[in-house]
Amino acid sequence: MDINIPCGQSTEEKTMKMLASGPSTCVTSWQAYDINGYTFYTKEKDKRSVAQNSGIRIEALDPLGVKTTYYGYIEDIWELNYGASMRIPVFRCQWVKHPNGVNVDNYGLTLVDMKNVGHKDDPWVLADHVAQVFYVLDPHTGKHVVVSGKQKIVGVEDVEDNDEDINQFEEMPLFTNPKNIKLIEKSFDKDLMLYTRKGGNGKIV
Repeated sequence: MDINIPCGQSTEEKTMKMLASGPSTCVTSWQAYDINGYTFYTKEKDKRSVAQNSGIRIEALDPLGVKTTYYGYIEDIWELNYGASMRIPVFRCQWVKHPNGVNVDNYGLTLVDMKNVGHKDDPWVLADHVAQVFYVLDPHTGKHVVVSGKQKIVGVEDVEDNDEDINQFEEMPLFTNPKNIKLIEKSFDKDLMLYTRKGGNGKIV
């Protein structure tokens, strides 16, 4: 779809006219997409990959107007075509219900219950509004620990490591309470002993 835009119009006017005209009825679908230094996958592609790239988080206002972090994963990646110079990627996501499906444990770890799905009437987000996260299964609770993803600046055209636009997402700490790191280490050591066995000479093998 190409829109004829008169000469002399400002960039803002051109953009508004293309948006007002709406996108093409044909969209491009992707299984993977690079944006803002992240490589995103759909959940289906994750199943066929050794990497996990479908987890995301986004900060948005909840129904009470409070800024909240929502967690989910990508099901579809679409690229909307508003014209030759404007293509907007969007993600269709499955979200963990908030606040029921999200909690912070005694160690300060953010846990999400992937089975507690919500916000089904609002699945779409702009791709450049989200940050990547990884989900690590906690065998004790059956929930997933949220770990912040890492942007890859190398290879992104015309971007420097200190570029404020590309580094727009604050790093999410693994432990919201650093004082509990020692407790985590002790707990890990204790759990590790449960999964080790002793050989005939009494040594851990």
